[in-house]
Amino acid sequence: MNTPPSGSEGFSLTAFWSSVRGHPIRSFLVCLVAVTLSTMDQALFSYAVPGITEEFDVGLDRIGVMLSLSFLVASFSVVIAGILTDFIGRQRMFITMMVLSAFFVGCHALAGTINMLTLFRVLGFAFAAGLYPITATIVIEVAPARYRGMMSAWLQMGYPIGFSIAAMIASGLLEEFGWRGTFYPAFLVIPLAFILGRMFKETDRFEKAAAETGQEQNVQTPTAKRSIWGHVSELFAPHLRARTVICFAGTVCSNIAIAGITFFLPTFLIQGRGISEPEAAGLLAWTWGIAAIGYILASYIGEFVLTRRNTVILWQWLGAICLAVTLWTLESPFVLMVGLGISSMFFFASESMRMPMVGEIFPTRLRATASASVGSLGVTTASLMAPLMVTTAVPLVGWTWTFTILGVVPLALAGYIFTRLENFPTGVEVEELSS
Repeated sequence: MNTPPSGSEGFSLTAFWSSVRGHPIRSFLVCLVAVTLSTMDQALFSYAVPGITEEFDVGLDRIGVMLSLSFLVASFSVVIAGILTDFIGRQRMFITMMVLSAFFVGCHALAGTINMLTLFRVLGFAFAAGLYPITATIVIEVAPARYRGMMSAWLQMGYPIGFSIAAMIASGLLEEFGWRGTFYPAFLVIPLAFILGRMFKETDRFEKAAAETGQEQNVQTPTAKRSIWGHVSELFAPHLRARTVICFAGTVCSNIAIAGITFFLPTFLIQGRGISEPEAAGLLAWTWGIAAIGYILASYIGEFVLTRRNTVILWQWLGAICLAVTLWTLESPFVLMVGLGISSMFFFASESMRMPMVGEIFPTRLRATASASVGSLGVTTASLMAPLMVTTAVPLVGWTWTFTILGVVPLALAGYIFTRLENFPTGVEVEELSS
């Protein structure tokens, strides 16, 4: 873990702005808004869980099945979205995924039965999951090499910001309008998706790679077509196989913890700590706000102090330690807020370095596919398992032991898995990393 990052001149605001102004910063801001809004839409569901179980008279196990089914379908949709993004372009898929996700999340408010709600949940999340690797790919391809890690990390701040906004919406609407009222704002995202999608252009790297691929095919045979299976199987070529396996396994482990805690943290506070629904939502708004600090720290350390791999490992291990201390020693609402905020500041923010790391170490022609198949598929696979594991464990061992076994332990294991990955330098062009 001692390979120094390339280019250690530090951060200069003037140099940064000179490098990113224009198309790079505009594309970044569009993607940040998209990630924030999509995360907000999805996070609203976690605050609606207590109201849903009461209205439809179902147990927590049914919610677990609903969430796992959502991630099962998303495991397929995210890979398809990644492949299509490498074939037909980033911009088109960006608009498509964002519009469809927002529409089906808004439809949650209209569900008359638990089965209909399940359908809307599955479809809403399936399209949202496809958006995340697309935005990560866009930022990686438009950001200057020296600031690629920082901009990619800042993009991931859309997650805690989205959760924080969702908490504020939920705390304001739950008591007045019930759980259904929290989903109507999702419909407002639909027109915004078209506006955002028109605010940036297709990335130059994609257009160049697409042109080169077309030229190669024309040389081989005028009727040659890109093989989808050959495209995906290239992830397991000898020079990429270790990267693929290690990144996928580490992502699964870390996201078992992230998914289980994210989706059930409001329920943990209500059932495990006796806090009311509006109070829990308000408390978590501050918790996720504290977590955003971890993204800023990780973005600087991962770019200018350590490598991305080493930052991921450090953040995951610190997150595991802080989470264990929070679960077993803190009780009152205020100190719980601080403890959970500091814990998520590390383990949640570890994603801010893991996601760009996965995207930049694969070739441009494979980047969206790799971000989806290696990164996002690892997230959805873990998130498919986590709800079932959590809802099975809680009745047996309680909330504290459940979050210890399915939170602390997987985070520690994920950090170890990433120690097996090559320690790539930072601040160099993606073509040098992905060769």
